[in-house]
Amino acid sequence: MSIAVAIMAKAPRAGEVKTRLCPPLSPAEASELYRCFLLDKIEQVRMLKSTIPAIAYTPAEERTFFETLAPGFVLFPQEGPDLGARLASCFDHLLERGYAGALAVDSDTPTLPSEFLERALAAIAMPNVDLVVGPSEDGGYYLIGLKKAERALFAEIEWSTPMVLPETIRRAAAKGLRVVSLPRWFDVDTADDLERLKASLHATDGDEPRHTRRFFLDRTGPKNLSEKSWTTLTSRPIYNNRWLSLREDLAELPDGRTTIYGVVECGQCVGVLPFVDPDTVCLIRQYRYVSRRVTWEMPTGGVHLGESIEEAAQRELSEEIGYRAERLTHVSTYHTSKSVLDETAHLFVGEGLVKLELPSDETEFIEVRPFPIQDVLQMVLSGEIVDSMTIIAVLLESRRRSLSSKESRPTAVRGPE
Repeated sequence: MSIAVAIMAKAPRAGEVKTRLCPPLSPAEASELYRCFLLDKIEQVRMLKSTIPAIAYTPAEERTFFETLAPGFVLFPQEGPDLGARLASCFDHLLERGYAGALAVDSDTPTLPSEFLERALAAIAMPNVDLVVGPSEDGGYYLIGLKKAERALFAEIEWSTPMVLPETIRRAAAKGLRVVSLPRWFDVDTADDLERLKASLHATDGDEPRHTRRFFLDRTGPKNLSEKSWTTLTSRPIYNNRWLSLREDLAELPDGRTTIYGVVECGQCVGVLPFVDPDTVCLIRQYRYVSRRVTWEMPTGGVHLGESIEEAAQRELSEEIGYRAERLTHVSTYHTSKSVLDETAHLFVGEGLVKLELPSDETEFIEVRPFPIQDVLQMVLSGEIVDSMTIIAVLLESRRRSLSSKESRPTAVRGPE
């Protein structure tokens, strides 16, 4: 059975979240920063392999907000008068559904290494471990994991004090629970924590946590209005199904005016350019309902709940062309639309294809055909291929081959005149 990973989250309402950060932040800035924390934590949890991502949210009437923020996550409201009761209820909710274990993680540690979450998952899956804790530097914990409900760990605890973790460990020892501790990390609750967070982001490379980084870049970076972010004031869900959701936001512009903005969210998708041999690519031909035309393209599709992007890529290969790739090389991650569609695409080149014996899918109407890679490039350049994922993958792979050819070409040596 899978392990559930639940984020303990609040709706980012101004004046109700991160109030100890005011000052130096205003209530609106603090709520926006917390929204960035949530988005980064959602992305971090979504990338964990073979898990069930979930959010335990509060207040109860904000379900639609979290449906928009985290499509595909299991959602349930927090229940109880204090944090202990809410944590106990969270584990009751998850473990009663038959999961092999559950982790509850906070939403206040945007720089927490993903490695710590992976270590927690590995530990709670071990037969000789009952409890996993991730200590925070203020005496509490940023993560706690259990295989069965242990309400005694949460009752009548003096929350928000340095005694939270020691008392939890003491109670676990009294019950004979076998405990694994993760490395300590800091959460962001106070003005000092905020300064530490900014210093930490400044001292490290990379994009993650990207939403939190963007918040500080907008505050300290160039003041040109074209480079400043918009602030989401309210968000209203309009429609959703198993593939996408539509919401309407009220956004504040950099000059203080407000506007309505519609956003379609599709989550993540993958595409694989599959080579059946070093110079031959396998493409599929199918009718696309939205464009009302038949197109040639590489295997593509959405990332399912609990899948890694590599697992999704292999699944799409097997479903659409009946192969599995021995080697997947990531070539690009990009946003498929910069305006109304929130969708992230991950592109791969697949090599060492192995034929699979799979029954045909009666719901797919697909023609599969091999093409020389040079012919596929011409199909892209001529406009015959119109799928953006295929176009980008083919152009990047063609450029890589061209550069590789130039590097391997012997240099001519001129003799003496």
